[in-house]
Amino acid sequence: MSKVWNLWRRLSQVWQDLLLAALIGVGWFLALAVINDSTLRPANPSVSAVTGIFLVVTVAAGRSLPRTTLVFVSLLYPFVYAAAGTGLASQAGIDVFGQPRISNAALQSEIHVVPLLVVGYVAAAAGVRRLTCLFFTMGSLAGLMIGLPTVVAIVLSRADIVISLRYRSLPRDLVSLYSYIDLSLFVFAEALICGMVLLGAGALRRRKSVAVLENRNAELVRLRKIEAERVAAAERTRIARDLHDVVSHHMSAVVIRAQAADRVADQNPAALREAVRWIIASGKEALTAMRETVRVLNTASPGGGAETAPVPDLAAVARMGDRLKAVGVDVTMTLPTRSRELTSATDLTAVRIIQEALTNVMVHAKATTAQVTWQSGPQGELLTIDDNGSGGPPPVNVLENARRSESGRGNGLIGMRERALAVGGTLAVAAGPLGGWRVQAWLPPQR
Repeated sequence: MSKVWNLWRRLSQVWQDLLLAALIGVGWFLALAVINDSTLRPANPSVSAVTGIFLVVTVAAGRSLPRTTLVFVSLLYPFVYAAAGTGLASQAGIDVFGQPRISNAALQSEIHVVPLLVVGYVAAAAGVRRLTCLFFTMGSLAGLMIGLPTVVAIVLSRADIVISLRYRSLPRDLVSLYSYIDLSLFVFAEALICGMVLLGAGALRRRKSVAVLENRNAELVRLRKIEAERVAAAERTRIARDLHDVVSHHMSAVVIRAQAADRVADQNPAALREAVRWIIASGKEALTAMRETVRVLNTASPGGGAETAPVPDLAAVARMGDRLKAVGVDVTMTLPTRSRELTSATDLTAVRIIQEALTNVMVHAKATTAQVTWQSGPQGELLTIDDNGSGGPPPVNVLENARRSESGRGNGLIGMRERALAVGGTLAVAAGPLGGWRVQAWLPPQR
């Protein structure tokens, strides 16, 4: 069954309508043939045939040509139906519908309203205005049940027509229409047509609503994908920063200390051994920091980010200065006095900026002296890192011109600026009073 339904859905609308119309036509005329020799046989089978033909046409073309089908069925159905029902067509020599056993100028069965019900629903569901559908379908039914019998009554009352016995049931004057027309059936049929048109209009609204919801859902899926990609990119950036800060600072100190020890190894073996011991301790500290970072990355919940990152303290900041002293850079640190851990986003940003600035001093500046000042107050956090590097003052617009590269050059400046901007702060790089660079960052008050 599901295969048949999937095959049906893959068909175009035209083929669906044609196949459905064919099935309805076969079922309708097969039912007429079955009941033709039974007590259920209609008094005038020709009108049932007319109803079946118009029903098939309505289903076949209703959705593809809704306006044309609406006008065609609404205008022609009453005339063809009445011609077949009254027998006047055969009296005029038109034998298309055969000779009916009885004559009738009105609706002979409630089921014969079906073409008008279907065309009203299909046209309204296809987008034809409700008033237009109501005008044509209700007007067509009024013409079939009231208008045409009235015309027949006027013709029979004024024309010199020989009325045979089988035409006795037709209205012969306007007075006889009251007993001839079933007003209750007319009102019921009109209400039924009105309901079908409104039902079709409701189906159109539902279809439009479903289309809007599908479009919105597709847009939400697209936006969710974009947001997921943005979050993933931000997480990758955060991971890269953390690994860069942790690994670069420790490994740079280890490499510089090892190079210095190698230069004096022959003349001063004791210095070499001291350097090796220092490298071992620094390497263990670096491994511990890396393992902690990896542990956090493996266990952090989505969106956890900095809330679960390793928490440094002021002692960790002081140890950064000690590592620079070990490689020959005299570092003076002025840090705030705090007993609590540095747990806020602002504190973590301040630590990482100091760490990266000192790494740059150690690796790139060729400095012998550096000063770190961390001023904390109600206006925020002010960080200043000065060095006496031999490279001289920084180039103009050094931050704007900094670019990431595969070699890693430029990552430090960009990373510090991104960290400051992430918490609403600023970062500036300029010439410092010691003759080298000054890195200064302002971070907003902690919340």
